Amino acid sequence: MLPPTRAEDVTDLPDGIALLHHFANTEDVRGFVSHGRRLTGHDDLATPRDLERWLRKHDLLEGDTSETRAHQGHLARALALRTALRAVLRQGVEDSRDGAVAVDYSFNVILTGGHGAQLTIAADPVDTALAHIVMAALTATANGTWHRLKMCLAPDCQWIFYDNSRPGRAKWCSPQLCGNRMKTQAYRRRQTA
Repeated sequence: MLPPTRAEDVTDLPDGIALLHHFANTEDVRGFVSHGRRLTGHDDLATPRDLERWLRKHDLLEGDTSETRAHQGHLARALALRTALRAVLRQGVEDSRDGAVAVDYSFNVILTGGHGAQLTIAADPVDTALAHIVMAALTATANGTWHRLKMCLAPDCQWIFYDNSRPGRAKWCSPQLCGNRMKTQAYRRRQTA
């Protein structure tokens, strides 16, 4: 089984989780060889233009005007959001208050008769696009899928994956790849000790 080259190659994710999965994996720190293919880390959000492209590809940003162009401040905000998301998805942190990370976004809720509540964002188009990622995290929390989004425990992987195992206790993005590698390394350490 080959690991995915890009986060978008992963299919069958629940609604709302795909956006979080794809965004968190724009930072790919994998550095191992799998079936003769070397996986090397890369950052899909290295420049404001990269951020803009990514947001457009995921239908979060439309139009090509000066207001819809990302700048260095947007990139810094996106990287801070991604860092916070990856930090809380690190396994073992979810039960600890020390694992809480504050993300600053302003939302307005409008209550209307017949339509219920509507969430709006008062920001420029790029910040609004980033806020949709925050809203995806809120939705995943509300619908109960958040706790299944995890970071692989393999230090040379740290891929964000969706745990679709029945008990929801997966440790690795792939038991066949990362799981076997980690178990083999632990076995070798025990043999040399």
